[in-house]
Amino acid sequence: MIYRLTNEYRTQRNNRIAPTETCQVTATIMALEASGIGFECPDGVQPEDYLAGILDAPEAHEKLKREFPTLKNRAPREVHSILSWAINERLVRSKVSLFTTRASLQELLFRIARYRTASLVSGRFTPDGHIAALIGFESDQIDLADAGSPATVEIGAVRRLFIDDPWGDWTTGYTDRNGDDVSIPLEVFNSLTREYGQSRKKWAHLFSRDGIF
Repeated sequence: MIYRLTNEYRTQRNNRIAPTETCQVTATIMALEASGIGFECPDGVQPEDYLAGILDAPEAHEKLKREFPTLKNRAPREVHSILSWAINERLVRSKVSLFTTRASLQELLFRIARYRTASLVSGRFTPDGHIAALIGFESDQIDLADAGSPATVEIGAVRRLFIDDPWGDWTTGYTDRNGDDVSIPLEVFNSLTREYGQSRKKWAHLFSRDGIF
């Protein structure tokens, strides 16, 4: 059975702000839309550019320097905790995102099937690191829409996962710039995403419409 969320595909290649560096904000907007989480954006501005602007404002830089002084030379959008702050406090203005370094694959898939919410995943899709939105998967299990907990998800039954990749299709080496619903085998996805090869310790931004994680 295929469990897959629906949303508009967005490419980072047409972003006004740093198009080669804004995978995280573009994937964020896709994950929010796939999760049914609303936000306000000025007319005539792409949401991903609006979020990038929030993360490039003096407030974000000051927060980064204050809370993560060892990372002060990084762009705020590249620091996961600052990205979550921008989503929750400035874009949506409600706690809808939680960053964790200990998400399990079971939890990520459970949230798609049971709560219809996407996640952001961090990995080595590109040499410098990359972020994509995890929006679906295919499994031999047919009853996960009513699953009671992540433990219900049988990883061995999972065949492939679907990501929305703002840079394009990883499976083609990005020669195909359409990264909508890219299908990746479970084993490959597990090896590509942090922590690499560790199914119980993934770096991920979880999303929730009601703020309950």
